[in-house]
Amino acid sequence: MKLEQIVATGIGVLQGKCEGEMAETPKHDASVMARALISAGGTAALSVVDVDGGQPFVTLVNVAADHELRPLLLISDLSHHTKCLKADSRASLLLHAPIGEGDPMLTFRVTLQGVFAQVELDQTFVARHPYAEMYAGFGDFHMWRMEATHAHIIAGFGRAYGVRYKDIVAI
Repeated sequence: MKLEQIVATGIGVLQGKCEGEMAETPKHDASVMARALISAGGTAALSVVDVDGGQPFVTLVNVAADHELRPLLLISDLSHHTKCLKADSRASLLLHAPIGEGDPMLTFRVTLQGVFAQVELDQTFVARHPYAEMYAGFGDFHMWRMEATHAHIIAGFGRAYGVRYKDIVAI
């Protein structure tokens, strides 16, 4: 299923699977869409703490989610962002729905906060990004998995929600 279809149908497919604070609310609906967006994978902006001076550093990465909805990256040891993650594992990922006509600031998006750890290659990533199989075997490429703790969801103008990541996973 294409990302556009997942996001478009995410609310209808997953509606009502959340209880308590988020059940049947706009925050719940946004969380359902965030789950669909994360699950679909694609590309994301990765923000790390720059090893050279401690300033934020942002780059574009491919992302997939494992069976527990943990974001996965396959990145080279030669890249600056990998050096930064090795020095300080705290990071953010920004994923967004396709940008349509009109104001791009109305695009559905979610920012995840958490820490990354290097893990064994997860074939889920290669299944989502088949072209990555070529460099997955290179000695300098390694899989990194994010343990997200918080999500900041923008579901349109005036619809911003802070959500515990475990609540998104539980949907």
